[in-house]
Amino acid sequence: MVGSNKKSELRPKQNPVAKKNNKKRNKKPNPLVRPPKTQTKKYLSKKSNDQKKKSNDQKKKNIYFSSTAESLTLIKAYHTLNKRLEQNERDDTITDEERKSNADKIRQEQKDLGGIEKYQQASMYGAKSSKFVCAHWVEPLLREHIGSSKKQSSSNSKRPRILDVGAIDNQYLQYDWFDAVPIDLNAQHKTVVQADFFDYAISHIEKNDDPFDAIVLSLVLNFQGDPRKRGDMLALAADSRLLQAGSLVYVALPSASLDNSRYCDEEYLIKICESMNLKVVERKRSAKLALLAFRSIDKFQAYHVATKTFRYAKEISRAPAKSGGERNNFAIMLRNSVIKK
Repeated sequence: MVGSNKKSELRPKQNPVAKKNNKKRNKKPNPLVRPPKTQTKKYLSKKSNDQKKKSNDQKKKNIYFSSTAESLTLIKAYHTLNKRLEQNERDDTITDEERKSNADKIRQEQKDLGGIEKYQQASMYGAKSSKFVCAHWVEPLLREHIGSSKKQSSSNSKRPRILDVGAIDNQYLQYDWFDAVPIDLNAQHKTVVQADFFDYAISHIEKNDDPFDAIVLSLVLNFQGDPRKRGDMLALAADSRLLQAGSLVYVALPSASLDNSRYCDEEYLIKICESMNLKVVERKRSAKLALLAFRSIDKFQAYHVATKTFRYAKEISRAPAKSGGERNNFAIMLRNSVIKK
């Protein structure tokens, strides 16, 4: 007891005020005021990701369509403006200045609709709403007509290749026995090459690159506003320098383009393709789509590299007009190019 009292007497007494100040000095900083460095980075990263998410959500909101009917209305309006552009370009009754002025006004109307980006979003919305998947139609026929012949020819033969024109994305990644090159005028997916079909095909022909085993024209002929250019598009797809001998051309069109047209129907389309040495191998129909597959049976060339023009052995005009006020003006024509001096 005595020793214990001595020790307590030797220990100096601490001033209560000093003790309070020491506690304040030793107190840890409030993390809410200034978080540690690692937490600050994490906080900023989270904030950045939230901003990106908000921006993406806003973009999705801006391109949202409430129904398939709404997206189809926009597509139809855009197609109509495309046709007006083509008609304006061919109109030889106006001056160049008037032509340019008209074209600027029409393009402004397209811009007011949302431009090519909004058009493609409408197409993608419609594709997602539809049960039709182009790859599910293309692959079985490709296997039947091309896959078996490749195996028989040589074990060292190259994998088949297809050119998918106007692609939304690469639908063919699920297949491991052939390769696909998807292209579009304004690519919206990282797997799609941004290219105009005419530029791509003509460049391919001029470079003498290896031809494809199939070319897919899914809902692209109807997007082109000029009946002559629709014919030229088919001619390039059938060209022996772009399409391998014995290979396939797939054509998908809205049923209305053929059934309700004044100037074209399914038989007339087949007639035009036969003039390019394409033989129909499959015809399918749904309520909304006409699907036709053709096989190349002989060489065909209409595009002349030297003059950069199309020259056809036989020109084909649009079919005789059908009666009926509710019909559309979809048509396909084969016309020799006029060489500009």
